[in-house]
Amino acid sequence: MTNARWFIAAVLLALPLTGATLATAQVTVTVEDLIGTWELVSTKDLQTAAAVYGMNDASTGIQWMQFTRSHWMDVAMARGRNIINPADFAKLSPEEKVKTNYARIWNEKNEQIFGARAGTYYVEGNKIHQTPTMALQTAVIGVDRVLKVTRLDKSTMIAEIEFPALNPATIALNPTTIRELTYRRIE
Repeated sequence: MTNARWFIAAVLLALPLTGATLATAQVTVTVEDLIGTWELVSTKDLQTAAAVYGMNDASTGIQWMQFTRSHWMDVAMARGRNIINPADFAKLSPEEKVKTNYARIWNEKNEQIFGARAGTYYVEGNKIHQTPTMALQTAVIGVDRVLKVTRLDKSTMIAEIEFPALNPATIALNPTTIRELTYRRIE
């Protein structure tokens, strides 16, 4: 082979390798990239490719996550929560008030329809480590929640998170599932 042919062959072999390297490049996250408010627009179970509804999807819920330089907070609710005006609430018996207050957080199927948590965070490469110091679900306080960011630009953040399996029939086979969370910056 001539030198020109060797050169062309080397370039053609190197291009796919370069593309593979670029395709698997890791996203690097900085605190400055995160500061602001992000709205969750979709949640997908990566093992089943199914959408996840309730508070975790824009069609059935609304969820905002806000970052400062060192703290974060997450507030979420299912759309269609019952609303009771203060005058009607004041007329309820003490027992009815307890039931009404419970219904502000949990529906008749005992599914959470309002959630809130907040705490500190730090960034390590493409991972955001969130540690709640306060939460409606007290079991998550102090637990490291890790978002693995796969895409981040000025308006969009896509991250993966391991989430406990919710189906008791399959929990022994697969105790966790990986969800993909897509956020859009709203501030």
